[in-house]
Amino acid sequence: MTIEIHSDDLWPENIADSNLVTPVSILKQQAALLGEKTRQLVKGEVVTQTTGNLFVHYFYIAAPTLSYKFELFTLSHGINFYPLVMKSLNNTIPLNSESEFKEKLKEIFAAPHTLNVVHSILAQIRS
Repeated sequence: MTIEIHSDDLWPENIADSNLVTPVSILKQQAALLGEKTRQLVKGEVVTQTTGNLFVHYFYIAAPTLSYKFELFTLSHGINFYPLVMKSLNNTIPLNSESEFKEKLKEIFAAPHTLNVVHSILAQIRS
């Protein structure tokens, strides 16, 4: 006698379909672009941790040849990416959408403080 077990799949067919762009993928792309712009002398580095229900991403400007890295900002979000919270230079900045997030990244990357960090690291490497 065989017992037949019926398992009904109650999940929708499209459960795995996703075209969402995660904040960390945007950060990793920008980190790689910094390396390209500096001939890999200065790179962006992204480190992610989870704490409770939050994802926390740390963005560093790194100089591998100096074993040095500088924390430029952190951001955190829940399972839904937005709103997310960015912490930069003792400022806490809520960002409500991908477009707001990208605009803030552009602003931070072009800021005198960021340029000074990158230029100082490059000078250290070349000295």
